[in-house]
Amino acid sequence: MTEDEQDKVTSAFLSTVGQYVIVFQWIEAKVEQCLLLWWGHENWAQSKRRLAQMTNKQKVDALWKEFRENPANERGRARPDWVSKFQNLVERLHLERRRRNKLLHSHYLFDFLKIGKPVLQVDPKEGARNIGSDAQSLLLNELSQLAIDISFAHVQVIHDLPIDN
Repeated sequence: MTEDEQDKVTSAFLSTVGQYVIVFQWIEAKVEQCLLLWWGHENWAQSKRRLAQMTNKQKVDALWKEFRENPANERGRARPDWVSKFQNLVERLHLERRRRNKLLHSHYLFDFLKIGKPVLQVDPKEGARNIGSDAQSLLLNELSQLAIDISFAHVQVIHDLPIDN
């Protein structure tokens, strides 16, 4: 692989990571928006401070807790199919959170680009794995689907809020 080709592969990988981070942040913002709605507009400032002190894991856990317990979501809980879909969404959010941590805290080897091999992601716990263009596309496609699903959930939270909220 020429140096120019190596630069293109490296740039594509870095672009993928950048896109991933931006979309993940957007997903986290949707989680926060759901929580803010359930916690009530009258508690906005306090709720924003509360969110600022929470990890992503705590936010996702709070999302599931509020879905199950918050009186403002009584209508949402009344549909068993929505409860199971929401639970699946929460599980996927946790899986993505772990994947994000692995993506951002791994080491990457670009050394093998010279011989036509893909970028390698090295995780101390799991070893090395190919993160070439196919793996990058899969990563962004799965994240995109999660973004669509949390967006749908956010709209559903708005729809299910009692009229007086």
